[in-house]
Amino acid sequence: MSGFPDNFRDLTAFSGDGLDYSTSSNTAVKMFDALVHQAIYHYASPQYEGWAGTVREMFSADPEFAMGRIMTSTLDLFAVNPKKTEEPRKKLIDLSKSSQASKITNLEKLHLDAALLLTVEDYKGAMETFERILAKYPRDAYALQMAYFLALTTGHTAKLRDIPASVVTEYSPSTPFYGHVHGKLCFGQGETGDYVAGELSGRLALDYLPLDNWAHHALAHNFEESGRPLQGAKFLSHTEDQWTQGTTFSSHLWWHESLLQLQLGNTQAALDLYDNTVGPRALKDGGSFPLSDASALLMRLHLAGAEVGDRARQLAPAWEKHNEDFVSLFYDGHNCFNSMLAGDRVARDKLLDNMRDFINDNRTGWNKDVVTRLGVQLLQGITEYFDGEYNKAVELLSGIMADLQGVIQGSTAQKDVFRQILLDACIRSGSATNLALARDIIDKRMVDMNLKSHTPTNQRMLERILLLS
Repeated sequence: MSGFPDNFRDLTAFSGDGLDYSTSSNTAVKMFDALVHQAIYHYASPQYEGWAGTVREMFSADPEFAMGRIMTSTLDLFAVNPKKTEEPRKKLIDLSKSSQASKITNLEKLHLDAALLLTVEDYKGAMETFERILAKYPRDAYALQMAYFLALTTGHTAKLRDIPASVVTEYSPSTPFYGHVHGKLCFGQGETGDYVAGELSGRLALDYLPLDNWAHHALAHNFEESGRPLQGAKFLSHTEDQWTQGTTFSSHLWWHESLLQLQLGNTQAALDLYDNTVGPRALKDGGSFPLSDASALLMRLHLAGAEVGDRARQLAPAWEKHNEDFVSLFYDGHNCFNSMLAGDRVARDKLLDNMRDFINDNRTGWNKDVVTRLGVQLLQGITEYFDGEYNKAVELLSGIMADLQGVIQGSTAQKDVFRQILLDACIRSGSATNLALARDIIDKRMVDMNLKSHTPTNQRMLERILLLS
């Protein structure tokens, strides 16, 4: 089996890919390439003691390496509350005002422009800047990574297909990241309902590098969203020795395994996966992303009728540390329903109060716009659902659901938890109007996802509707 890459590009090799940097240090750019590989393939390089060790080696070789400074500061502040990232923001602003800024390459200047937009949380503007970089420098893998994840962050689903599609022909089997561009394309094709092409792209990516966790992830999405949970579960089981070698993304793949088990109706298997992998890893990490996986799994188990016990209460202290972050309404929604699952109305009220303060403060950017438009209503709708006020929950959530699904962070599978709460509220209300709404939502999802039949999860929802109609 091919391992993770351990040979990285020097200045000449980067120049051959059309990428020029202002440093004269081959070691510095090799370490930069090692960082890009670790970010893209979701692993920590043992060769250089992971991310931190690689950063130390890079700046030891050239303390003033502009592209290294831009990338590391950008990643330090991305999707983090500005109050917690004053140092990397200052480094980028200082670099833009320094004499060094006039000496950096055109490529580095464009990256600095994108980074400065991220300092003010202008995710859409930054995404568009990274897209402009790709138009000029199509083999800039770091720009591809940033443009892609900003599209995922801001709900630009079609771009998850179009961004890698715009550069895929620039790569060949002899160039770095050839397979991974196809892995990114696989995910975008699945998100836009082209499952056959997506599976071919994903398989190609894994043929190129079997340890590419993004490609494993993209194929897991493909199987889950196309209603093939058994095939997806077998795929993850057969490739487990590969994707568990990735040190920074394997927890999310365990979450996907749990979703596939839920589609199959195996709630106990999903609960076991929570107890053995998803929950403990989220608590150990403490970040919003793994916490959202854990809470989303508990919410789905709750919707499936499983007893989740004290698990949500165990997550609550970790969520409390993010109560003032407001970097993504996706995370705030998960924080809210975890508080309600935990029976902690005080935490939910504090989150809502903090959200109102955030709406009225002087922060700007993509998430501020989304939260201002949809945030309070989402949290109130979730609360009404847990209070048993199902008609009120339907009124609040149905009024924003289409907009919410189109603008918040996350994949179709991740965002679907909010749609499932709305559907459950419709069914529990028992009203003919709400039951008809639920059926319309389920039927529309089948059309939107280019499916010939309902997924097992939606089929079970539909059967509940038919029993009440």
